Amino acid sequence: MRARLMGVLAIVSFVLLAALVIPFLDSVSDTRTQTLQLTRSAALDRFAGLAGRAAADGDYSRVRAEAERHQELYAESVLITDASGHVMVSTGGTTLASPGVGAVAELAARDLPQLTLDTLRPWSSSRTLMATPVGSPQEPAGAVVLAVDARGALHDVTRSWAVICAAAVAAQLLLLLLAARAASWVIRPVGRLEDAVVELGRSGGWNQPLEASGPPELRRLARSVEVMGATVQRSIDVQRQMVADSSHQLRNPLASLRLRVDALDPGIAGLTHVQHDLERLENVLAGLLKLAAIESRITDGRAEPTTATCLVEAVLQEEIDTWQPTAGDITLELDADGGLIAAVDEHDLGQLVGVLLDNAIKYAGPGAHVVVSSTRGPDGIVIQIADDGPGIPSDELALATQRFWRGTGKSLGTGLGLAIAEQTALAISGTLELSATHPHGLTATIKLPEAT
Repeated sequence: MRARLMGVLAIVSFVLLAALVIPFLDSVSDTRTQTLQLTRSAALDRFAGLAGRAAADGDYSRVRAEAERHQELYAESVLITDASGHVMVSTGGTTLASPGVGAVAELAARDLPQLTLDTLRPWSSSRTLMATPVGSPQEPAGAVVLAVDARGALHDVTRSWAVICAAAVAAQLLLLLLAARAASWVIRPVGRLEDAVVELGRSGGWNQPLEASGPPELRRLARSVEVMGATVQRSIDVQRQMVADSSHQLRNPLASLRLRVDALDPGIAGLTHVQHDLERLENVLAGLLKLAAIESRITDGRAEPTTATCLVEAVLQEEIDTWQPTAGDITLELDADGGLIAAVDEHDLGQLVGVLLDNAIKYAGPGAHVVVSSTRGPDGIVIQIADDGPGIPSDELALATQRFWRGTGKSLGTGLGLAIAEQTALAISGTLELSATHPHGLTATIKLPEAT
């Protein structure tokens, strides 16, 4: 956004400066051209008067001396013809055969003077021709051609243009500096708002107040977003605290109930069902406590990358060795690239992989095959836990990480395992994605930052 705003401001400032500078440059060129034109027109008039008297007297010595003097002073050639078109005076080696001279002299002899100079610009030619007739239209007596040397005038024009353009560049840089400060003044609070809203959406946490800066409209927006964030934070905190408090309050009654049930006579009818339901209730309670702890960790801002690192292959092998005894006839296979080091804590990664292995063992079914793999992806390390069990219908994959979701099939779980896995991945700055395994089964993909 900053680049786009700076681009617009730069274009606007350039157009405004161009609208001011271009007429100024033209004015400098016109002024210097008119000055040169007036002085050389006066010189032509003087030579025409002298040539007219010389034509009447038949003596061109004086006008020749003046032409040579002009040649010495201004390095400009002078050519004078008589009424019959013969050259009477020539300085600087100029003849009627010189480029453009013959045509200009003929036009002037016909009373068509060439007294106008093209506007001088730095790239203009340094030599141009001016001509005026000698005598009167009724009694033409020849023509005077002056090869005007415009180098001095061009030097003045070029120097003036350079000064003006340098001033314009300096003004443009100053405007760009002011535009950059104005853009920063406007964009900086927008960037802070964006970061805060993104963080709120990512972790549900609102950790610090926004600094009110920038235009009044953005300050009001920042205050509104801050109120919204604080409200969302309070709502999340209240919800999480209620879950934690409820879970802790249930722990003691459940422990007491477990002791009483365990003390009952095993032969009592229905005791097995009671013990099974009690075990499920204990598992739900443990899952809620674990989920509340992970979400609190994310909200408190501890999901940022840390300096902790771990060897991915070693962690995966350890988890497979831990879960293989409980897997029964389910095969756990490791297919990990060696040397991958993740920028996460070893214990956190182990917990995450353990939850997903537990889920795969529970639901893949007898004789299933579970492959745990790790590779280096374009954005970090990719870990996959893929099984060839029944899997999850494609239309239910997006719901699988929701709390207490248990699918449409028969399930004995708490519905918290995948929710815990997703929150654990977020807590270590990673992501969790679920997809179908071909031809059947479920693949859980973990993406983690790689240590640098």
